[in-house]
Amino acid sequence: MRHLYWGIVTLFLVILKAYSQNPIINHSFTADPTARVFDGKIYLYPSHDIKCPVERLKDWFCMEDYHVYSSQNLVDWTDHGVILSQNSVPWVDSESYSMWAPDCVYKNGKYYFYFPAKPKNMKGFSVGVAVSDTPYGPFMPDWKPIEGIQGIDPCVLIDKQGSAYIYWAGNGLRMARLKDNMKELASAPVLIEGLPEGFKEGPFVFERNGKYYLTFPWVKDKTETLAYAMGNSPSGPFEFKGIIMDESPTGCWTNHHSIVEYDGQWYLFYHHNDFSPEADKRRSVRIDSLTFNSDGTIVKVKPTLRGVGITDARMKIQIDRYSAISKKGASVSFVNDENKFEGWKCRLEKIKSWVQYNRVDFGSQPVQEVKMRVNSDKGGVVKIVADDEDIATVKIPAGKDWCVVKACVEKAPVGVSNIRVSLQKGASVEIDWIGFDAVPWSAGAFETHKYRNFFAEMGYSQVEIDAKLEEVFNDVFYGANKVYFEVGDSMAYISDLKNHDVRTEGMSYGMMIAVQFDRKDIFDRLWRWCKKYMQHQKGMFEGYFAWSCQTDGTRNSEGPASDGELYYVTSLIFASNRWGNESGINYLAEAQNILDCSMKKVGKDAVTPFINIEHQLIAFTPTHFGAKFTDPSYHLPAFYEVWARWAYDGRSRFWRECAERSREYLHKSIHPVTGLNPDYNNYDGSLLHSDGIIGDAFRFDSWRVPMNIALDYSWACADREWQQEYGNKIQNFLYGQGLYDFKDQYNVDGSPVKEVLQAGEYKQLRHSLGLVATAAAVSLVCTDVKCEEFVKQLWEAKHVPYEDGYLDKYYDGLLRLFAFMHLSGRYQIIFPQ
Repeated sequence: MRHLYWGIVTLFLVILKAYSQNPIINHSFTADPTARVFDGKIYLYPSHDIKCPVERLKDWFCMEDYHVYSSQNLVDWTDHGVILSQNSVPWVDSESYSMWAPDCVYKNGKYYFYFPAKPKNMKGFSVGVAVSDTPYGPFMPDWKPIEGIQGIDPCVLIDKQGSAYIYWAGNGLRMARLKDNMKELASAPVLIEGLPEGFKEGPFVFERNGKYYLTFPWVKDKTETLAYAMGNSPSGPFEFKGIIMDESPTGCWTNHHSIVEYDGQWYLFYHHNDFSPEADKRRSVRIDSLTFNSDGTIVKVKPTLRGVGITDARMKIQIDRYSAISKKGASVSFVNDENKFEGWKCRLEKIKSWVQYNRVDFGSQPVQEVKMRVNSDKGGVVKIVADDEDIATVKIPAGKDWCVVKACVEKAPVGVSNIRVSLQKGASVEIDWIGFDAVPWSAGAFETHKYRNFFAEMGYSQVEIDAKLEEVFNDVFYGANKVYFEVGDSMAYISDLKNHDVRTEGMSYGMMIAVQFDRKDIFDRLWRWCKKYMQHQKGMFEGYFAWSCQTDGTRNSEGPASDGELYYVTSLIFASNRWGNESGINYLAEAQNILDCSMKKVGKDAVTPFINIEHQLIAFTPTHFGAKFTDPSYHLPAFYEVWARWAYDGRSRFWRECAERSREYLHKSIHPVTGLNPDYNNYDGSLLHSDGIIGDAFRFDSWRVPMNIALDYSWACADREWQQEYGNKIQNFLYGQGLYDFKDQYNVDGSPVKEVLQAGEYKQLRHSLGLVATAAAVSLVCTDVKCEEFVKQLWEAKHVPYEDGYLDKYYDGLLRLFAFMHLSGRYQIIFPQ
């Protein structure tokens, strides 16, 4: 049974990103937040409201599982996925949808997660406990609830002597001591007295300066306020002191909360129904600062939209989460009433109407440009002010659709400033967001299901973008530069024409492109060719693919190359998600077979798993020699996130850890100044110091790294700050070599290579289209406006022979197509349909 629960809990452990303003989580409903500080980081344990699948609860609270979130700055939140569900707890009624407000504490080297739920064949609620070695799970639930507790909303306090107390709501607020095992009561439950009349629930108890604060939701009039009492010990007696927060201005009947100190500041975590104003059973977590009077009483907290933390000027600033707004002529509403998780927009419709957003960090380097996503029927002009200094004037074009406009910053602020946007001309202007210089994503598509259309941000029309993407696609598959060739009625291959062979690299790339464009015909043809000619059905390479074949299917080499397997598995999972497994090819079974065959090779000498088990990093090749090192361009952490979600092979936790190790490795592999990486590395990121020409320099394989990092950023956004620094570094280096002159081979320190690696029959340094493409693709992560120059160069580049006559239809063509997919928002995670 232990393995069963492990699989259930870890299946959904995927790192995602959330936002900073209120509400702080904007991809799902969250409520009843308990915040705790573990190891210098905030962990948030909320309940999870969902649209209920059972009729009896359609208008009531419906919660089937728990997620945990973490943050180091209260701005960027990571969703660690599901840590417990009603299906993974032995004693819980799996149809009850009653996983209400939880808590989590640390003691005896373990993390104890307390949760209420409805037991099987019983009325009312009980409280259970699950245990983990980490604050983000996996949590192993106890086989029975805590005896002696009937009620909801558990809260556990551990005092300075190490004694543990548990509080809960059940016909009033109650408490008891816990035994040292944290799973049993050490004293009989007692009713907490001295509190005002009226409905009370959700107790949260904390200590400050020797005083114990019992805080709780309390219905004083019509809906819940947050109230508190104080005492000198964990068991009271408690004296009622007053209100922490008044009734919800959004009309939400419930409010549930926690209070925590972090980095010297106290914070109140609570919920309102921001994303569901019409239904208060779908709540969203918020944060606001909390302060104390000199006598220890709490200063009443007024809920804000701005929330806490400092916003980076180079990210999207959601000014509808304002700090202040003009009394007339300014309003806020949803961008899309059909999908409220898309957020809000601010509307300015009177001259001089304004909206203000505080605490924006411009850093020490002056910004050059401001961007805004706007919509205005008749057009207008807005002015942007930072701390009373005019910094930019932006003209808004007339139109019916949303567009991104930009303007020069006339006087760039530095440091942290408050910004104000006001309407100067025009009848009405709607603003979704503003940002300065390049405006990259702050959350990945695993969470948002959104992708940047960088070309549209630069002003290209969607008609132009679609036509360009079709042109580049056809160039690879059907045009004069095509590398795709059909064989008979059911098969096809992609050929590296300069080397006169078919490679797993190109075949798996083609499959990924086909599934992205919903071209099942192309995908199936390629897979059938791979299956027939390249995949080993038995022997020591069983499940792997011969990395190079002739165009008639004859194998040039029996051995595999790990990047092919990486793309095969991911594209097959996407095919399963998009087309299902009932149309002649069981895509998911094929992906699982590759993974299973690979993992069965653990401990063998001649052939190994293509993921090195010790380092949890992809090997150059899964052979005795190639498994000793890795290739930076094979590292696509977001692919492992896909496997963790949808491979369904029982290794979800392992794949998630591989994603984390891969990101850590890239930090070590890439030069700290130039942003360049070698073709090959040791697993610790050091150079191989090989005698051959291939290995220690930035050459053909290395071109892929910028695009791969852009993909990980776009999909997962789990390493944002480092990835932005990386993108800026490599573009700065290439820009310094000359935007239209940088070469395709360098030593990693940026110095010229002594010996040029030959491409096909040609041996010469070039300004190669493949590197032009990937250097443009990394613009998705960059924060410097020069990134637009790289994208413009790609847009205008032609796939024609170089001056020496060399033409790479295969590698240049495929990388060019991938880059256009990235920058048009067409390289996407394919979720199950």
